[in-house]
Parts: sequence; C-alpha cells; structure tokens
Amino acid sequence: MTPYILVVVVGIIALAGILWLANRLDNRLQQQRIAELEQVARVMQFSFAREEPQHLWEAVSGIPFCKAGLSREWRNVMTGKVADRDAVLGEFSYKTGTTIEDAPDSYEQTVAVFPNGASGLPDFTLAPPDPFYTIKATGHAQIDLEASEEFPKYYLLCGEDEVAIRRAFNADAMAFFPRNAGWSVQTSGGSIAVFRHGKRCKPKELPAFLADALRIQDSFSRASTA
Repeated sequence: MTPYILVVVVGIIALAGILWLANRLDNRLQQQRIAELEQVARVMQFSFAREEPQHLWEAVSGIPFCKAGLSREWRNVMTGKVADRDAVLGEFSYKTGTTIEDAPDSYEQTVAVFPNGASGLPDFTLAPPDPFYTIKATGHAQIDLEASEEFPKYYLLCGEDEVAIRRAFNADAMAFFPRNAGWSVQTSGGSIAVFRHGKRCKPKELPAFLADALRIQDSFSRASTA
C-alpha cells in the first residue's frame, strides 16, 4: 500500500468514526429532548405521543399550514385542555420544492392548535411578510388594514370574507400584533392554529408558548354563534 493510499484509507476511517460519534450524540440529544417533553406534558396534564396521532389530521386538515410543502409530518404531540379548551401542541415539519428529491429546505415549527378555538371567527391567514406558504397557499387576496400604519410593516393578512375579517381584527388585535412580531395565525372551519414559522420551542418554553397562543386566540372580536 502506497503512502497516498494509506492516508486516504486512514482519512475515510477517521471520517466514518466522526460520523458515527455525531450520530450517537444526536440520538442521545433527541432522547433527552423527548424525555423533557414528556415531563412538560405531565406537568401540564397533557397526553404525549412521539409519533403522529391518528386523529390529529382530522382536527387540522383544513388549516392552510398543513398543506405547505412536502413530507409533512407531526411529532412530539401533546393533547389536553387549557383554560377549559381543547388544545393540541406539537412539532410540524415539511420540506419545500416540487418533488421530495429536489426539496432544498426543511422547516420545523412548534404549533398550537385549538380545534374549536375559532368559533365565531372567519377563515383567515395572518403571517409575517412573505413566508412562501401564506398568500400563495390560500389563493385569497391580501387585506390592507388602514387603521394601523404599523400593522402592514410586520404582517400580511388574507382571507375570503373581508368584511368579517376586518371586524375580527379589533383594537386589541391591531395593537398586539405590531408589538409582537413573528406570529402566524390561521383559522379554518372553527379551528385556529398559532405558531412562529420555522421556530421550534425548547421543552421549557412550551408553557409560555401555549399561554401566548391562548392570548392570541382571545384577541379577536367574534360574531355571535347563538
């Protein structure tokens, strides 16, 4: 074996060892994260599922973010009640591109879904400017809220029933969102989803995230359902 070949072989072996160690470390960190998530779920008195629960898509299928990209998947899903309301808290991932083979980017985000939390609200999508899924995925035109100069700097809003959407975005909502940039809110068929696009929470951040999502859910004016 020549010195050159020997160096190549040693390099390949060293690289394989590094990759093996990195994989072991990643697996260990993932297991640690899952254990922490399970602990948070117990404290919140939520059930916990590492894999996608069968019933989950029924609760979220109409919400636009669930139609984004390819290879859509839920993991680490918590289900329970908060403030006497049904809630789902989980990690949703997807890839962009026209086919799985050419999908260049992957996204993962923590999402809070309240299956009955949009009762009395019209269907709409609110998001920071130009996430690819927002306006394109809904097919609805952008709605400009002239009442606030700050709002359009931080958010795009779209939906079909413009009159009802304008009514839903009361003074409380119009004040909250410009002061709290980065949120995405989507309603469809009585369900509401709240998340920060591409942002996955640490386990210890989940109670605060859920509290923020609940605050956002309560910020809108609702039509009477009587």
